[in-house]
Amino acid sequence: MKNKGVKIVLIIILAIIVIALVNFMIYAIINRNNDYSVKFSLIAFGDNTEKIFEKEYELEELDKINVDVLSSNVLIEKADIDKIKVTAYGEKDEKINETINNNELSITKSKTKVFIFAMFYWCDEKIIIQVPNDCDEEFNIQTSSGDIVAPNLENNVINLESSSGKIECGNINTGNFKSSSGDITVGSGNEITLQASSGNIKAGNFNKLSAEASSGDIEVGTISEDATIKTASGKITLNRANKLKAEAISGDIKINSIENHCEISSTSGNIIVDTINIIENSSIKANSGNVVINNKNDIYVETETNSGDEDVKNNNRMAEIVLKITTTSGSIRVD
Repeated sequence: MKNKGVKIVLIIILAIIVIALVNFMIYAIINRNNDYSVKFSLIAFGDNTEKIFEKEYELEELDKINVDVLSSNVLIEKADIDKIKVTAYGEKDEKINETINNNELSITKSKTKVFIFAMFYWCDEKIIIQVPNDCDEEFNIQTSSGDIVAPNLENNVINLESSSGKIECGNINTGNFKSSSGDITVGSGNEITLQASSGNIKAGNFNKLSAEASSGDIEVGTISEDATIKTASGKITLNRANKLKAEAISGDIKINSIENHCEISSTSGNIIVDTINIIENSSIKANSGNVVINNKNDIYVETETNSGDEDVKNNNRMAEIVLKITTTSGSIRVD
């Protein structure tokens, strides 16, 4: 019995050593290109959050703000101030690196201490960027594991990317948002490109929009010019578009209004359009699903289905504009 107990203890000790070595190897691989020295400590316990950086910048100093961090939330806040203020919270042994070159502020964060074991341990890692209400700087924010939250920035160009975290932003001018694993939510603006590998996309009204989700739903407001929307596994919901290209591999497509031109396809799902008022030849295709259009302008609807019913009301064969609707296995109804 004693030998059995000793063996169990040795196994536990060996497991602890293996875990420690794995932690060390993972950290070394991730940070193999960093040139700063790292100290390893055995254990961390409790709240290790501290203010590690705080600095103000004159407005005329900066035209662009870049943040590239591994594991921090990044918050952009508007305030009644006349300077730009950056405040960072993290572990006391972390270091904020900041450089200014040609009116471009770049911020990164380095770890100078790594804990092999962390028990009942937490740290609220975040970087807060406070800007004046009328700021017009360009923001380029990237975080590997953290959320990015920003207010209305109608005068700004915004580029946000999170590998594992959500992105939330108010109204903007122009932007590019990308999330590998997390939802993207943005208000309204001029032009936007949105990409989510695993997460939902929700956007307001834009002049131009491109949105793509590998696995998630896409919900969009009114697009006054061009819209390109694609999802591999999820549904598409759109209020109104002028020119629309939409594709859903597996999911329904629901649109309130199309005003000019459309190319819509669904591999497995229904396509439902409340009102279509096209002035250019267009197409709608559903491989496995129904196509329903509740209202249309004076056009000719050309239909083709391998297995399904066809019902088109008030079809003008003499019209110059043609809407071609094709289904492989599904019905077609146009009122």
